[in-house]
Amino acid sequence: MSENVLEIPASQSLFTSSEKTSWGESSEFDDFNYVPLSPWAPLAFVLGALSLTGFLGIFGLYLAFVSVIICLVAVSQIRKAEGIVKGVLAAYLGLILASFSAVVGSVSMYRAYQTECPEGFLRVNFSKDISDWQFLYTPRRELHPAVAPLEGKKIFLKGFMWQTEKADGLTEFLLLKDNGECCFGGKAQPYDMMRVKLLDGKTTRAFIGMVAVAGTLKVNLEAGEDAPVYTVDATMVEEARTRF
Repeated sequence: MSENVLEIPASQSLFTSSEKTSWGESSEFDDFNYVPLSPWAPLAFVLGALSLTGFLGIFGLYLAFVSVIICLVAVSQIRKAEGIVKGVLAAYLGLILASFSAVVGSVSMYRAYQTECPEGFLRVNFSKDISDWQFLYTPRRELHPAVAPLEGKKIFLKGFMWQTEKADGLTEFLLLKDNGECCFGGKAQPYDMMRVKLLDGKTTRAFIGMVAVAGTLKVNLEAGEDAPVYTVDATMVEEARTRF
């Protein structure tokens, strides 16, 4: 009994050209051409996004400048891989965001610094121009010669409110050179603080962050050892636009 065998011409194939079973040619095996994402790509993108905080303060601005450097490294590393890894577009996007934040944030902060001090007032650094020059005792307490010329002058300076009794409607408060005393329970020295009194019936709310004060500096060397020697008759109190 003869067997019926189905013969297939050699010129024909059971698979179409798109279904070739040769390894590396079949569409079923396209996944073997997978290109991994470089770890530099998400790092650059995330840093670029975080750099947008450069519009909010000095820390964000520092972050933006650091991010620009890291993003440049990321782009360079991915390009050097020559196709072994992907993600150069994400790295470029992070670089664009970081560069934009660094440039625009710097310009914005510079303009804020240039315009925050009211006209006619002398910009003073609380720590460097006042607090660091402690009192002289001969044996009476006297102002240091570096500070004495500021008495009676219209000054503009920044500091931190300390132990306000209410959140709003303040007519006076203590201003510290930094927030260490109020946040960590330290004792402020007389040369590290000053009493701020608002004039003309003005009031202010309490600020947690740095505040800017403009007013006339007065000195009372007869104040007690734990009492503020400096007083500012303030015409302006507002949240500081910059931290320097």
